[in-house]
Amino acid sequence: MDIRQLRAFAKVYERRSFSRAAEELLLSQPTVSAHVASLEQQMQIALFDRLGRSILPTQAADILYVHCESVFSALDQAESEIRLLSNEVSGALRIGGSTIPANFLFPELIGDFLRRYPNVRIFLSQGDSSDILERVRSGELSVGVVGAKSETLELVTQELVADALVVLAAPCFFSRHTRPVSLASLRDVNWVMRQPGSGTRLAVEQALEKVGLPLKDLNIVSVVDGTEALLRFVRSGLGITVSSRLAAKEYLQRGELVALDIPGLHFVRSFYAVSHPSRHQFPAVRFFLKFLLDVAARLQVPDNEPIGTVTNNHAE
Repeated sequence: MDIRQLRAFAKVYERRSFSRAAEELLLSQPTVSAHVASLEQQMQIALFDRLGRSILPTQAADILYVHCESVFSALDQAESEIRLLSNEVSGALRIGGSTIPANFLFPELIGDFLRRYPNVRIFLSQGDSSDILERVRSGELSVGVVGAKSETLELVTQELVADALVVLAAPCFFSRHTRPVSLASLRDVNWVMRQPGSGTRLAVEQALEKVGLPLKDLNIVSVVDGTEALLRFVRSGLGITVSSRLAAKEYLQRGELVALDIPGLHFVRSFYAVSHPSRHQFPAVRFFLKFLLDVAARLQVPDNEPIGTVTNNHAE
């Protein structure tokens, strides 16, 4: 089997699409289709069922994909080991981030890192904190940055920076609710929450428990998978939420959301770099972890920015 054929097959399997696989591999769709067809001809078995415009992997494809992952991992390790002989920072680096790090921290940081080490190829995955932690634990990812501390002793956890979380509402919130906003009144308003497993959700749950407001006492009208959807739901007036000020910054600047100052309620959480101590750290992994720790100060999200804040005394 040709490694190019296997990579084409694996990408089609992951994306469930020949066209999307071709885009990611920077190949033409006919080339990707030909690679898969060659594999099917060699093994004399169908790898995908074509159902109109959709495709579904067959049982044979499920088996082949598992072994492809092993092959690719072995090749990446071989490449890194060979590069290690010359102490060169290069090769594939698979990292993951929960929603806020992946969307608001990594783009600039990865750009800086690759300018320093242009021979590294970074593959970035996004998920909620629990998902990224599990993928680091299983060895699928070398490094993760998440908003919830790992509870397993299998992983090495290093705190990077504190994250400022704020209570957010649409400007129309005060046309329907009295002011000032008190802790007790939070039971009477609609809430939009991130899904279980999110670092933001965990921080909110812990902070509310401390002030006697368990989540079960709140009127949660919607649970959303993703920060951008969360902010859009709140902007529409569906309810209030808690999210990272960094993620909400543009909404606050445009006046589409306001940050509510509620006495006695403070949300603090941190971002953490996680890695597996049992995995051999090749130069790309070691240097990336060191880079994260060196620039942690740049990740600091101020918790006292006045952007869009509405206090109980000056709500507008």
